[in-house]
Amino acid sequence: MAVVYPFKGFRYNTEIEGNLSRVVTQPYDKTTTAMQDAYYQSSPYNVVRVTLNVEKRDDPETTYPDAGATFRRWVEQKVLVQDRLPAIYAYYQEYAADESIKVQKGFIALLDLKNSESGVIPHENTLAAPKQDRLRLMRSIEGNEDLIYMLYSDAQLRINRTMDASISGRQPEIEAIDEYGVTHRLWAIADPEAIGIIQQVMRAQTLFIADGHHRFETSVNFMRECEQRRWKPVGAESFDKRMVGCFNIIGGVTILPTHRLVRDIPSFDASSFLHTLETRFAIEAASSAAELWRKMREGCDDHVFGFYPAKLRQFYLLRLSQEAREGEDPKDLLDVSILHSLILDRGLGIDGTRLEAQTNVDYERERETCIRMVDEGKYQAAFFLNPTTAEQVQRIGLRGERMPQKSTDFYPKLLTGLVFMRMNIAKG
Repeated sequence: MAVVYPFKGFRYNTEIEGNLSRVVTQPYDKTTTAMQDAYYQSSPYNVVRVTLNVEKRDDPETTYPDAGATFRRWVEQKVLVQDRLPAIYAYYQEYAADESIKVQKGFIALLDLKNSESGVIPHENTLAAPKQDRLRLMRSIEGNEDLIYMLYSDAQLRINRTMDASISGRQPEIEAIDEYGVTHRLWAIADPEAIGIIQQVMRAQTLFIADGHHRFETSVNFMRECEQRRWKPVGAESFDKRMVGCFNIIGGVTILPTHRLVRDIPSFDASSFLHTLETRFAIEAASSAAELWRKMREGCDDHVFGFYPAKLRQFYLLRLSQEAREGEDPKDLLDVSILHSLILDRGLGIDGTRLEAQTNVDYERERETCIRMVDEGKYQAAFFLNPTTAEQVQRIGLRGERMPQKSTDFYPKLLTGLVFMRMNIAKG
């Protein structure tokens, strides 16, 4: 069961900052140092000053005093203005993928943490450090500046049809274009009948976390912390709710793979490593990166991987052998789990502890970037994956299991700073 509410969101005052593309950012965990610097330069009101303030550079354990002060100052100075009516916000993303233009339709609302937690299904493991970092930020700002990306499954597309009808003929309240060329549009839906339909449909839903596992757990932890202090929520916008973006998996979502780069492996020899894989994989050389990508696409249902070692400067296709699949349900075999278990762990000695400590493995979305960094000698090898499917995410989540870190990369990301929720808390 997913219990969602409309809310009076805070949005950027266009009389102060008219170009909303200058103030929004990618999620904090996708923001590199270079991106952070660029965001700081783009506008004095860029949300990075709240979600990933540079005070963290000087103090990794910062409690984010400047971020909290900035958020409160922007509200006081009307940089952020609260909507007059409670609304659910239709959120449409237009982007290019698979050589076509797609529109992904979702909405932003408040999720009731107390009544919905049992109906929220994660699919990835989480780490302690990011949760502590986000908890310190939430304590400081007492609000939500970013979104948790949730998936639901409505085969009848009732919410999509309701949103389409509600926004028909209307200009969006918010329109921004991100650095990847994705257009993000928001409409405030305040009509009680439309809101009621959305709430009714969502009550029958199980939500799957696409992105934001750490942030969801942090929100639950902050709620419990507030309750232990005997604080009370006031109105819809408080610590017992979490601002989320919900998208219908039936409407189509795009998942990109996250590739692995390995480093600092003592005495790593690519030829010997390939020889050790021969008992579990069929190995085939590819003449170029383009040929490797083609073979990986053609073998997407056959558990194939790309391998590019620095010393050999040769592309290889690794195909899981039939013998290695014995006794396994094909639906239960995830490429990312096979990579971690049979290749990284058994082949290179990179076990779960080393993965969590990020001792030997880094992650990268762009295949060409992986190749370049291997060629530059920054890494010993790159491993390439096909994307995990949305159906696999659902299946793993419903079984109560977790995928390895960076198993999925949902695209496009939900931008930070489109709308804010400020908590009303009675602390007396």
